[in-house]
Order: sequence, then C-alpha cells, then structure tokens
Amino acid sequence: MLKMSLVVSQSVGSSYSCENVNETKQDPIEIFPAELVLEVFSHLNLATLGTICCVSKAWKRLANEPILWKIAIYREIAFGNDKWAQCFGPDVVKDEDNREEFSSLPSDDFIADCKKFKSIFPERNAKDSLMLVRLPKTLNGGLTLKSLGELAKKYFSASDTGYRYIWAAIVQELGDKSINKSQWVLMTKDVLPGSRNKSYGEQQKIVADLAEKSLISYEVPETLESAACILSQYFGSKIRLFSDSPWTYTRCQENIQGYQVVVGGFAPAGLDLIFSHNYDIDCIGVAALRKF
Repeated sequence: MLKMSLVVSQSVGSSYSCENVNETKQDPIEIFPAELVLEVFSHLNLATLGTICCVSKAWKRLANEPILWKIAIYREIAFGNDKWAQCFGPDVVKDEDNREEFSSLPSDDFIADCKKFKSIFPERNAKDSLMLVRLPKTLNGGLTLKSLGELAKKYFSASDTGYRYIWAAIVQELGDKSINKSQWVLMTKDVLPGSRNKSYGEQQKIVADLAEKSLISYEVPETLESAACILSQYFGSKIRLFSDSPWTYTRCQENIQGYQVVVGGFAPAGLDLIFSHNYDIDCIGVAALRKF
C-alpha cells in the first residue's frame, strides 16, 4: 500500500503526504478521492488490474470499473486508429471519428470471447486466441485491398502490389471493394483446430458449430477483413500470423472463377491472396471472425 501511496503522491505533487499514510497504515483507497485513484489505475496494464483486484474489496470495486479495462485493452490489445497512425502517419485515419471508435470498442465482448475460446479450446492461450482490430472505412483514402497493399509497400518495398502474391482475378473482382462502415472485428489468430485438410463446406460447419458453443456471430472471414487483420499485426509488432512456418491459409467467403479465395502463407516477402485449387490440403484451414 505504501507503493500505491508513493505513486499517487508523485502524481499530484505535494498535495498529499506519503508520511501520514505510512504512519496510519490506512488504505490509500480510503484516503484519496475515487477520481484520483481511477486516474492512477487507468495507467495500469491488464495483468496489474487483475492483480490489484485481490488486494481488498475497495480496490476490487474500483479496479473493476469497465472504463479501466476498456482503456487497457485499447492500449495493450487493440489495433485501433492510433496504431494505424503510428505505423503510417496521422493522415491515414484523418477522416475517422476517434470518439466513436473508442466508445464502440467491444472490450466486454473481447474478454467474454477469450474465456469462451479457452473453455472450447483449453490447450490454447485465451488472450492469444483473438486479435481485436479496427477496420477504418476511410483508411488511406478508403479501405480496399488495393489501398491496403499501398500501405504494405512500406514494409514490402520489393512488391508492386504490397503483397507477395495477389492473383489478377482477385484484384479485378475485389481490389476496389470497400466495407460499409468503420468497424471493430475480432478474428482468430490461427485457423480453427481441426479445420485443416477439410472441404470448404466442412469448414463452414466448423465455424457454424462455434455458435452452438456460445460463440455467436462468428463467421468465415471475407478477404479484405482477413488481409487487414493479418497485416495489422505485422505492421504493429512484426508478427507474421497465418505464415509460411508452417504454411497456413484461411479460406474466405468469396468464390471467384469457381474457387474460394485463401489468405495466408505470410512469408518475409509478404502475404498471399490466392485461390484454393485443391479442396483438401493440409495448409488450408479456416479462421473465424466477428463484426461489431
């Protein structure tokens, strides 16, 4: 508790006396205004927020304020407008409504869905099962596969498109298509267990079965959504999900020329957006995505 007193004292200058707290051994939660304590707590990470809930009932009551968890999740987990701006400059999201972005952050859903994934797939780390990504409709002048590729060229300058491979038919059919609105999405960081080496129909059923296990609203991702989510994690932390080690692709909803689009095979040279010519191959599974 003395540590907490020191933190609060340093944050407000000499307005409060750390010595008095130490002498009386009072709980600092009972001494300082709740607004001040919440301000201090707002700078804590998720792990620390969870830990201080065990200190006392008073600490737990304040630490469980939803806004604290939303702030921590936005800062620590989410890839939001701020991270798009950090990677590509503020102009890339200049037309986005940042207030709406934060207010619509599905922090409670993220926590709940992590717990559900852990119960369904106990061998998986719950926190590492899902990525929470903001898809800004106006990103780089308008979010499309083409505009996303233009951003990716910053990291893959040897590519003319920003992708390692993107087949011409995909560019022609989907390259200029955008999303209806700016939105948050939750997407699995890997293909679902048991979804490799299955037909697309079987993979659709695997995703649909998640709803029966309480993961409502998850579906097979669309091509633009999956590409934006996967690339965002690389832009932010150089993590290549759905990578070439081992080779991993997710099938997407779009069918072009009789084939499902697949996204993945993320190699050092970039991400692949190609067709699945074979229905049953081990490197192709399916991810699941939820829109908000």
